[in-house]
Amino acid sequence: MGPSGLNRLSRKPLARCYTAARSRDSRGGTTIVEVLRRAWERLLRKQWLILYPLVLGIIDTIAFFAVYTAAGSPLTWNGFFTANFYRWSYVQSHFVSGLSWSPALAVAVVAGLAVCVLTAMIRAPYFRAIAGMGYPRAPRGRDEAVRLTLLYLFTNLVLWLLPQVLPGNAVVAEVADFILIVIAVLIVFADYLIVFEQLPFISALRRSVQLVRRRWILVALAVLVFQFIYYGLDRLYDSYFRTAKGIFILLPVSQLLVTAFLVLVSDLVYIFMYHELRRGSTWTPK
Repeated sequence: MGPSGLNRLSRKPLARCYTAARSRDSRGGTTIVEVLRRAWERLLRKQWLILYPLVLGIIDTIAFFAVYTAAGSPLTWNGFFTANFYRWSYVQSHFVSGLSWSPALAVAVVAGLAVCVLTAMIRAPYFRAIAGMGYPRAPRGRDEAVRLTLLYLFTNLVLWLLPQVLPGNAVVAEVADFILIVIAVLIVFADYLIVFEQLPFISALRRSVQLVRRRWILVALAVLVFQFIYYGLDRLYDSYFRTAKGIFILLPVSQLLVTAFLVLVSDLVYIFMYHELRRGSTWTPK
């Protein structure tokens, strides 16, 4: 898949906390408890890592504000933050249903592309901050940024926008959800591969599938656990946004902070899993 040689970083241990003495069961597999322990140790050592996903959350909010104002929606505190929480429903009702070109749609397209570019520019150094000792502030090169941008454009179109254009049939929705979860599991390591192994976009997708196949049950379990956590968080905030007569500033702020923390924890776990699978270690869940 793509370049066979690893870049300088990927030839080295990903991080000290990832290469310490391993806790293994009788068959030599790294335990799930050990994965979580090392992820937590890394989080304690580098508390400022949360700034990367937090900045991305703020960028997403700013981008949606541009779309919200371009669509002519009323500029009220409650109206904006409620629409921001249900942003994909907002996109579906304002742009996907009865799709026709308009200045507002043009703003939405530009905002979406800008988010993909900025996500690539931030997540590349963020991954290296997780794996290394410092806090990088930019990708290593233009090719890396372009590859990540293509990946995030692809994932946003397939995993987020595509479900908005599917027929509102319950059976179709269930089948689509299952297929999208499978896709999410198979490509879960793709952006890490672009950064750590400098693979092109398509090669990173193929390599991710290859890695997942080695321990697909464990990888699928990790993805599903995080999806359930995100779903529970979404339901919790949904209850507040639906019933609140007025939205206090701490509600959207807390959502940004909690979501950023979950993104950080999930990336810590996934990067550790990627590193172990790349080494060809035998995994046995405990």
